[in-house]
Amino acid sequence: MKQDSGLLEMKRQNRRRIKALIYRKAPITRGEVARQLGLTLPTVTTSVADMLAEGMLQEMPVDHWQAGPQGGRKPLALDFDPAAACALGMELHPGGITALATDLRGRTLARVRAEQAPAAYSAMLDAAARCLQDLQNQLPGRRVLGAGVGLPGFIETARGSIRFSYHPDWQGRQLAADLSSRLGLEVIIDNNARMRITSEEMFARPTRPDAFAYFFISRGIACPVLAAGDVWSGCTAGAGEIGHTIVQPGGPVCPRCGHHGCLDAVASENAILRQCAQAIQEGRAPRLAALAGNGTLEMAQVLAAQQQGDEDVEQILVQAIRYLGIALANTANLLSPPLVLVDGYLMQHRPNRELLRHTVARYLYGLNSDEVRLEFLPFDPDRGARGAAGRIVKQLWLGA
Repeated sequence: MKQDSGLLEMKRQNRRRIKALIYRKAPITRGEVARQLGLTLPTVTTSVADMLAEGMLQEMPVDHWQAGPQGGRKPLALDFDPAAACALGMELHPGGITALATDLRGRTLARVRAEQAPAAYSAMLDAAARCLQDLQNQLPGRRVLGAGVGLPGFIETARGSIRFSYHPDWQGRQLAADLSSRLGLEVIIDNNARMRITSEEMFARPTRPDAFAYFFISRGIACPVLAAGDVWSGCTAGAGEIGHTIVQPGGPVCPRCGHHGCLDAVASENAILRQCAQAIQEGRAPRLAALAGNGTLEMAQVLAAQQQGDEDVEQILVQAIRYLGIALANTANLLSPPLVLVDGYLMQHRPNRELLRHTVARYLYGLNSDEVRLEFLPFDPDRGARGAAGRIVKQLWLGA
């Protein structure tokens, strides 16, 4: 019996390895799968035959194949059928709720947006469940693997719980179990920035390296890190909170952490908007004042004023970006990742990207100057929700 159980476990492990390689390297032949994984061709063929019978995989001709001198049958390449299943993903963020249904390759099948999640946990739970149920209703007859949810805070994925949140009523809640009982689906939760890095890990083409950092600039600032296929969460489930590292001792107080001069307090979108609002109150930033009128100040107006040559706005943004560049360079010097992805609405303006790149280059040390690559991502408001769906594909499809 022990031998039989050992063989079954080995078969399951081989299946997971084969699935993961096909997903990452497709289209790929059986022979290449066997070579890269160090498995026998019959082992791969048997596992692939099972997955073809289950409707997971599809076969296609190999492009540019030429027969050798002895001839031979043209090989077939393997890929997952992206329509074989779908996943739900949701991001709860300061701007509202975004929820997506995606296929196995991250292509959007349905989308739902809602207003900002309520501060009361029960109301937030109701709102999140409604959005995910709405997605389910748009997918009649489809196999839904589960639902991923990304939200700010210290999120303990293994337990499905919110360890720490700026909404006090959310703290200590078992969000994954509470949502799962309402939806009848498995639910996985994590910090929203860590879900965003999963979007790039799973769905980017060409594929990302096995280790990279994700510098996320929004209402707060985060920098999760992926290494060896895992997004590190740390012993407190708070890894990646670079926004609360101190960059200006004695600087402004952060309303979230209460410390003086953290990165969030001087360089986040909240900090930029606060400084711009103060400039308008003091009779400065005339172009921004004209754009904002009497309405709520938004980052789109800030960037528009910068592009129109508002010197006061430019000064605020330059100072913020320099702090961001210092923090990013410190991260690269500490971790030395081969790639840092930079994601933020602020970086849609080319001069801002150039200033950040210049600042980072100024403070990088040694070989990091040549070998740590920066890549700016196009702004995508769906990336967090797509990453949450990607976590479902990774854990419940490839990990099964």
